[in-house]
Amino acid sequence: MVAHLISLRFRLTIAGWKRSTMVLVMTLIGVVYALGLLFAMILGMTALGSADTELRGTVVVLIGAVLVLAWLVVPLFASGMDQSMEPRNFVTYGIQTPVLITGLGLGALTTMTGAFTLLASIAMILPWRDNVVVMLTALVGALLGTVFCICLAHGVTGLLSAMTGRRRVRETLSLIAFIPLMLAGVIFGTAVESIPGLIEQLPGVLGVLVWTPLGSFTGSAWTASQGDLGLAAAQLGVSLVWVLGAIWLWVTAVRRSIDRAPSSGTSSRSTRGTGLFARFPATPAGAIAARSIIYWLKDPRYSASLIMVPLMVVVLIFLGAQSGSSVIVLLIGPLVGLLLGFAIQADLSYDGAALSMHITTGVTGQDDRRGRVSALLIWAVPATIGATVIGAAVTGAWNLLPAALGLGMTLLLGGAGLSALISARFVYPVPAPGASPFATPQGSMMRTAMVQMVSLLATVVVTLPAVVLSIVALVNGDTLWNLIALAVGLVNGVIVLWIGMKLGAAWYDSTSDKTYQQVLRYVSSQ
Repeated sequence: MVAHLISLRFRLTIAGWKRSTMVLVMTLIGVVYALGLLFAMILGMTALGSADTELRGTVVVLIGAVLVLAWLVVPLFASGMDQSMEPRNFVTYGIQTPVLITGLGLGALTTMTGAFTLLASIAMILPWRDNVVVMLTALVGALLGTVFCICLAHGVTGLLSAMTGRRRVRETLSLIAFIPLMLAGVIFGTAVESIPGLIEQLPGVLGVLVWTPLGSFTGSAWTASQGDLGLAAAQLGVSLVWVLGAIWLWVTAVRRSIDRAPSSGTSSRSTRGTGLFARFPATPAGAIAARSIIYWLKDPRYSASLIMVPLMVVVLIFLGAQSGSSVIVLLIGPLVGLLLGFAIQADLSYDGAALSMHITTGVTGQDDRRGRVSALLIWAVPATIGATVIGAAVTGAWNLLPAALGLGMTLLLGGAGLSALISARFVYPVPAPGASPFATPQGSMMRTAMVQMVSLLATVVVTLPAVVLSIVALVNGDTLWNLIALAVGLVNGVIVLWIGMKLGAAWYDSTSDKTYQQVLRYVSSQ
């Protein structure tokens, strides 16, 4: 049965290549990149073997810690494990949990990430090649570390998907995990300034790290190289405990996933009125706007954009402070407006199969475009204005506020108008409901990049008069020029928005059936 599961993994991978040429191409690119990275790592580890024991141990333990962290964090963004090999899919076959986990674990080693982790872990024994005992210790630690990484990733993602029978926990954690990723530049910049202090504290930190799951697998060889074989054996014993804990975690996740029965019947929560629908006009456009607002608040694929706004403000203020340039901070509002203008570009794709309700009920393109754009502008306009005011307040350049505001509004309104036009026809695969909002579905990278690149260039073209005028006003700082830039920016943005919604509505009406069929194909392929 274990061999059958491994064979099934291979067949599913090959079937994915045959189904999509782009998936095959991206896989080949990934393999070439991984092999190049692995080759560089082998060269580096080989060269490290000539360094002193302290440096060898420090580098190897830190690299091992990064590898373990990657296996813990990345699955939160990559929509979890392969759904085709989800344990629930094997419930009807009566496979025992130990056999199932063994098969899935060995099958994970045949994936690109699993094979790379195994080979990279083995490469980390090269610095200890001058001592056979230390090298064997490092090899045992490398194998244990690989098993730990795979079991930990499957266990964590499996438990998150099984908790409470809903996806809310995992979606929330995906958004929370996105925050330090977005602030990575700020964190790195702060860390660089503190490098001398960090170096002084590094020995003490590593002394603790080698007893944790982050460093015990690579730290045992370092300890053995110092002649303390008893302590090295103890660290390998601790590593084995971490592996057993990860396996237990995965077993628990599999059992919860298999035993969890889908809920039936009506929800226990009472319906409290019509909520947001009562606050919008009783029209098709009003209903669509209310529904879209609910999505913005409850669907992480949308609400990730809400989180991005304050994070971008923090990042740009930090970059402005580091460079001493007030221009970067003044661009907070325009950049927020530009990004939010694209936020509804994949609205029809996110609807998925639910798009059939629009098609079958005869919702017109005008109502659809108006409702979706209104739901965006209700909060995007205040967000853009607020970000622009914050930029002016931080820099103290209140005289440049009108030009910055005009630039931000023209990019927001113009981008929303183009999104209303482009999204009516050009759809592409998006993360499925419940998947990480930052995951990239297979075969969608090229199409998504092309649509977004064309949209960005088109936004620059249609808002060029206001953009040029705003830049001139920001440079010369003249009050009259700033007021003119504000007026032209608003007028330019409103005109592009109106034209985009008009053309988008006409496009929606003429191609809605084809658009729905295309969206449905993407949904069925997930």
